[in-house]
Order: sequence, then C-alpha cells, then structure tokens
Amino acid sequence: MGSMSGGLARSWRTGSMSESTHDRSDPIAQEADTHTSLEYWRRRTDECMAHIARLIARLRGRDRRIERLELAIARTVVMHHVWASRLERKLERLPATSVAGPPHGRGLVPAETDHAGGVTVHLPHLTRTLEGLFDVMREHWTEWDPERPPKSSTVARAIDEKLGLKPQANGEASRSAQTFAAALRPDSVIESDGRHR
Repeated sequence: MGSMSGGLARSWRTGSMSESTHDRSDPIAQEADTHTSLEYWRRRTDECMAHIARLIARLRGRDRRIERLELAIARTVVMHHVWASRLERKLERLPATSVAGPPHGRGLVPAETDHAGGVTVHLPHLTRTLEGLFDVMREHWTEWDPERPPKSSTVARAIDEKLGLKPQANGEASRSAQTFAAALRPDSVIESDGRHR
C-alpha cells in the first residue's frame, strides 16, 4: 500500500513537472510564430510596394507616349491647314491665269477661253488630287442655274467621294473637302452670296 502511494505521488509530481515545463515553453513558441508571421507580412508588403512602383513607372511612360502622340497630331493638323490654305489660294487664281508658262516654266500666260465657254489652263503637271477636283468642278459647275447654284455641301461630299476622304463624325463633309468646294465656287456666286447677307 505504501509503495502504491509512493508511485502515485511520483506520477503526480512527474505530470505536474511536465505540465509546468510545457506551460513555460508555450510563450516561446508563440513568439516564434508571431515573428514568422511578421516576417511573412513584411515580405508581402515589400512585394506589393515594388509592384505598385512598377505600375506607376509604366503609367508615367504611357502618359509620356500619349503626350508625344498628341503633339504629333497637333502638328499634323496645323500642317494640313497650311497646305489646304495654300491649295485654296492656288485654285482661286486658276480662272484668271494659268500656273505655268513657256516650256522653261518662266512667267504666267493668260488663260484661254475655249469654245464650250470654259477656260483652258496650262499646267506643268496634273496630280490625282487636282484631277479629281477638276472632275467635280466640271460635273457641278459646267452647266448650272444662276438662280439655284450647287450647294457647297453637295460639292464637298462629291469631293470626299472622288478623293476618298473621310467625312466628319457629324455626317458633314471633311474639312478639306469643304475648303476645296469653297475654292471651286465661282467668284460671281461668292460675290452674290456676299450681297445677299
């Protein structure tokens, strides 16, 4: 009986010691887990920050490319306007004089009136654009009613078709075609339009 009591006492002391030892080791394990968790989230945070930095750099590069494209488009529009204005001035001078002269290309020669009531103009060369404009001019301005001259919008749409130009988004003819149509309009009609305003 005595030995049994002694064994129980030793078992109780051993169990208590192991429980006590286990209780003392728990904070260390918890601290290790916390440290590991902190390291993991710190690493994830660094990765996210690096990813954000890469995205910001890509966005800045894209913004710079967009700015360069906008600048190129603006320059193209300005050059197109200058070119259209120069061509309009040349076309306005066509009924009065030719744009070329003798074989050597010096001087201007008067325009000649042909038998059909039109004008003969001597040019150094003929481009596809000029040829298309002359075709539209002959189609709409060879025989027309002075009381009801062709509308500029109708002529402009015909120019778009002839030259393969793209109309505006609102359905109107392209700005180039409108400029060409105004240049093809006879001076007498322009003066009459001015008087009626």
